[in-house]
Amino acid sequence: MNQEVRKFLIDQCVKGQPIYYEAIGQILGLDLDLESQRQILSKTLGEISAFEHEHGRPLISSIAIYKQKNDHGYGFYNLCEELEIGKASRLSQELYGFTQIEECKRFWQKPENYKAFAELADEKIVHELSFFTESEIDFLADWRDRVYDKDDTEHVAAKNYIMNSLGTKTQYWSNHLAKSIPGLDTFNWRMWSQKGWEDTPNGKVRVARFKPYTWARIYRKGDDNKDIFFTIGADGKNKELVYKLDYYFEKNSHLSAKQKDIVDKNIPKELRWQSIPAAELESHDWDTLLNLTASFISEHLHVYDKLINLAWGDSQPEEIFSNFLRPQEPPKNGHLILPEYSPSFGGVEKDFIQESIDKKEIGDAGESLVKQYEIQRLKNIGYKDLSEQVEIVKDGKGYDILSFDEKRKPKYIEVKTTSGKSLTPFDYTINEKTFAEQNQESYFIYRLYNYDEETNTADFFVISALEEEVLMRPTTFKVYLKKRN
Repeated sequence: MNQEVRKFLIDQCVKGQPIYYEAIGQILGLDLDLESQRQILSKTLGEISAFEHEHGRPLISSIAIYKQKNDHGYGFYNLCEELEIGKASRLSQELYGFTQIEECKRFWQKPENYKAFAELADEKIVHELSFFTESEIDFLADWRDRVYDKDDTEHVAAKNYIMNSLGTKTQYWSNHLAKSIPGLDTFNWRMWSQKGWEDTPNGKVRVARFKPYTWARIYRKGDDNKDIFFTIGADGKNKELVYKLDYYFEKNSHLSAKQKDIVDKNIPKELRWQSIPAAELESHDWDTLLNLTASFISEHLHVYDKLINLAWGDSQPEEIFSNFLRPQEPPKNGHLILPEYSPSFGGVEKDFIQESIDKKEIGDAGESLVKQYEIQRLKNIGYKDLSEQVEIVKDGKGYDILSFDEKRKPKYIEVKTTSGKSLTPFDYTINEKTFAEQNQESYFIYRLYNYDEETNTADFFVISALEEEVLMRPTTFKVYLKKRN
């Protein structure tokens, strides 16, 4: 919640003077001619009024109105409906917003209320992760650019250590930044390797190398495929934490050569690389790092917006998902009957914990791809309002993505992602199967295969009728003890 805007609204209530949305936009540094930034304003005001409502106080965002219409926006009345105050249409007709203005004035003009509630005590965030350490970055520096050998236990342990220390902490860092600044989003999958070539006596061979860095991207919501962003992470080459304004310049970038040139020429030198040396990390903690980098991003969002406008203008990336999700027809050479089950009972060394982590990583990546695919699909058919409601749901619901079909009805999507071919079997739980049976008309499996970690791409097809399209074999059982005599 933006406490600066909250205090500004409260002071306007004390003065008894409505304020225009444009004034709040100036505080937030927003251009309200842009739909995406009007949404940020709406979200900011909504969070504040929801907080006040939760504490039994009137909705202080009511003090903000349109300059031209001398009235409240749809966002205010939609919020009222979400808070179960009443139907938005009815409240609008009754001019409920102006009733709330009077309530706000009465409440906040009482000195005892202002003294008790205007200033919120700073809540100390308890961070569940330990902070970055110099030894972690030294370890990254030692392993950077080495060729990875999946059969070498030391290599596997090094990969796991980097992912679970610096990788996890970089994710945590970017998630907090995205939450603390209205309207921002992040992409922070823990990619630890990069593909390359190695000279051998038999010629060049394709290899995976340890990345010399960890990274996360931060950008305005809706800009994820424009390939201009703030980057944060750990750098093993220079042994430091890094934060900067950046762009994606690899060959599979959505930016054309001309766009890359425009962006590169217009990123100010001082924003290209800011850092904290690993040797100085002991004088920092999560709070100082988050405050430092949140200020850096907030203060330079106007530069980011300028770059987006210079590179893209009113255009959007063409074929946004052609390099990410590639729709395919379902394979026709599947099985007529279940393959024979022939266990060997041979001993196999297996790291089940790491296997579970890897499956979750690729599963999360697949869900993110499908979410963005569905958002773009709905935008393409003119359902921008519904595209904003597409979401990854919590575990245990029986599906992964809530989206909508062409008739604006809910569409429940289960995502199954593997790096193998289209006929590679995948795991399916009894909870997912039960949900599918109860929602047959609106349930779909998006089967992602040929997933490429380096480029974050996959082929996919849709399974819409389980009984007709798949064969299932139970592979695990829930075991209960029988009652004894």
